Amino acid sequence: MDNCRPLLLKALNKENLSTPPIWFMRQAGRYMPEYRQVRKKFKNFLDMCKNPDVCCELALQPIKAFNLDAAILFSDILTIPDAFGLKVKFEENKGPIFHNPVKSIEDIENLKPFYPKSLAYVYEAVSNIKNSLPNNIPLIGFTGSPWTLAAYSIEGSTSKNFNKTINFIKKHKEASHILLAKFTDACFLYVREQVKSGADVIQIFDSWANILDESNFSSFSLQYLRSLISALKNDIVTKNIPIILFLRSPKCSTSELINTSTDCISLYTAMQNFDIDVASGKVAIQGNLDPKILLESKDVIKKESHKILNKFKDYPGYIFNLGHGITPNINPDKVKFLTDTVREF
Repeated sequence: MDNCRPLLLKALNKENLSTPPIWFMRQAGRYMPEYRQVRKKFKNFLDMCKNPDVCCELALQPIKAFNLDAAILFSDILTIPDAFGLKVKFEENKGPIFHNPVKSIEDIENLKPFYPKSLAYVYEAVSNIKNSLPNNIPLIGFTGSPWTLAAYSIEGSTSKNFNKTINFIKKHKEASHILLAKFTDACFLYVREQVKSGADVIQIFDSWANILDESNFSSFSLQYLRSLISALKNDIVTKNIPIILFLRSPKCSTSELINTSTDCISLYTAMQNFDIDVASGKVAIQGNLDPKILLESKDVIKKESHKILNKFKDYPGYIFNLGHGITPNINPDKVKFLTDTVREF
């Protein structure tokens, strides 16, 4: 019976597998011609995310194309700030733009209450995707981390250095913690509804962990990740759902990441200081081939993927993935080649 369990769930249970499960962050996206055909029908990216049938179609595209070991919900981490009334729009070649960003303490105090049902379109997408998948392919739901959602909400857009955000949290420390607590509660409720709708695994994206120094990372990100994961682990609906934590180059120790109680650490490409000996037996590991390798020849792709596969071949609970999402300039044939290379290892 255990042979029927999905490979991903076995790896998240810290089992040592002869062939690791494989899926890719941003596996549904602009690099796929069939995705682009759908995308051009929508002026605003978030409008596309609010169509459950389209989200189902997009989530299934890479499963059909590459026969991967997991599907991931097609949505966006900024659905929560949008539900708070910050009015998120995606502008071509600019990315997300907040028409009501957080500029003051009053803005935090006056935020609309978060109602999980306002994101019903996401849960419907989860349900649609889950019902369309074969039983051996688990569905990954996700949320942004409280810190990453707060950083976007204060900055009002994406940024290289998030200066506006860093200055805001220095000037309004107490209010920033109130904002982070609100996002933590919202993330919990959001994930809970995804699980009720059929998500088998949850990934938390702390995409802007890297902009915080060591002290601020502990205070503004890590403590809220711990709170969120603790709430999920203690809730009757979500307590048995494995959690994957992705962080972009966080300034903290391996032990601090393990102590969040996450089930799996998804390694960013540049996280070379992560200590796998400390992590072994405590958390599963996911990652972390540099997506840029997919622009290289098949020989280079094979060589670099084999380096990672050899590094983790005896690790109890390893999932092959990239160190970040697939970029739009990747040839889908290279993704297929990489998938086959991992399977044949």
